[in-house]
Amino acid sequence: MVRTSRALIIGTITTFLVAIIAFIGGGTTSRAMGDAALGTFITALAHREGEASTPTEVRDRFAVFWDVWSLVNEEFYHPEPLDEQQMVYGAIRGMLQSLGDDYTSFQEPEVAEQNRESMEGKFEGIGAYLQIVEGEVRIERPIKNSPAMKAGLQDGDVIVRVDGTELAPLIAGLDDAEAAALAAKQIRGPKGSVVRLTIRRPPEPSTFDVDITRDEVPLISVNVQMLESNVGYIQITEFKATTTEEFDEALRELLPQQPDSLILDLRNNPGGYLTTAQEVLGRFYAGTALYEEDSAGNLKELRTIKGPRDTRVYEMPVVVLVNGGSASAAEIVAGALRERRPQTILLGETSFGKGSVQNIHHLRDGSSARITIAHWLTPDQHEIHQLGIAPDYVVPFAQDSEYAVACVGEQQPPEGQETCSDAQLSWALRFLTTQATPPPPEPTPTGRLEPVPVG
Repeated sequence: MVRTSRALIIGTITTFLVAIIAFIGGGTTSRAMGDAALGTFITALAHREGEASTPTEVRDRFAVFWDVWSLVNEEFYHPEPLDEQQMVYGAIRGMLQSLGDDYTSFQEPEVAEQNRESMEGKFEGIGAYLQIVEGEVRIERPIKNSPAMKAGLQDGDVIVRVDGTELAPLIAGLDDAEAAALAAKQIRGPKGSVVRLTIRRPPEPSTFDVDITRDEVPLISVNVQMLESNVGYIQITEFKATTTEEFDEALRELLPQQPDSLILDLRNNPGGYLTTAQEVLGRFYAGTALYEEDSAGNLKELRTIKGPRDTRVYEMPVVVLVNGGSASAAEIVAGALRERRPQTILLGETSFGKGSVQNIHHLRDGSSARITIAHWLTPDQHEIHQLGIAPDYVVPFAQDSEYAVACVGEQQPPEGQETCSDAQLSWALRFLTTQATPPPPEPTPTGRLEPVPVG
């Protein structure tokens, strides 16, 4: 679950110091001092300015940092010039990692920009999810109605070259996240421009070229349809900036069909914006959405945000589907609905257990810092972090034929079948239409229930 803020951080050592000092002091400090290159990083001027603005005790702690920086510049064997920008980024990254919090992190400009676009709910490009497999850039899946889908790209296609540039040497030695970000940067571009991709489609060894005209690609986060027995179905894949508008549109499509009940599918939803979670909850009830607890143990109540009257489903019975991939804002919504809405049950598997709130600071050079500022609690003040939310009815995911259901979202039937199978969705339908409840999970040989991992 994230919030966003803006901050200005310069590229010189003086401002790097200011940022570190502000973090240690518990505040957010920013200064606009130009965009000077690091160049000769350590100078007498930088030292003087740093010392003048730095508390003595903090300056003493950083003496060792400057000692090592000087040693690297004076002694490190480097036939090529040192990349001082990467040295600064590495120092920032190491500082945040030392806190021992997986969700307090630093992102370099390219990754930060791609994440920002994704959370805004749209970007300009070809519209495909990428993955790195054995040093190759592959299409994980094209986005529905995107230029990539219209051009015929398929799951598993390998992108060999972009406008003639080989991708494999370009991403060699990078971790998967960095490699995917760099590949995406090569492929993306302004609406109306054309990119030529050289594709290999396994198992064929040959390649072929595809010219694709880039366009604005909406990242759909809400899927809606009517299921059997007059049950409505809404899936939220992520809580983006555009999700509330999509959710309202889904309700306006669904409610005129007069469904008797609703399934809200939050499985594999990694979370997103706090405000979006509050707005979605405001379509189901009015009241407390969650509590935030700061480092001092102070609690702050955050309430739901009401929607238009034609998007409210205050009385309708609801089953919420969750699993180990339901995290953060998805857990907020699931937990709040169960505790504040009597006609709601949770079904599936224990959720991931991310109960912390991050501020996203967009820095001057396009990078970003995510800082954990609080833990959140359910309306009944239950802790979720590293625990997850246990459903009312535990149903492991299964695709046996006895669980045949309509395909939802972007699901496709398995090869050779005409319908999908989904034990969790099947039991949700049975509960809403006949009040049938799933059997308890099978006990382990010791007679105890096997714990469900939360991450």
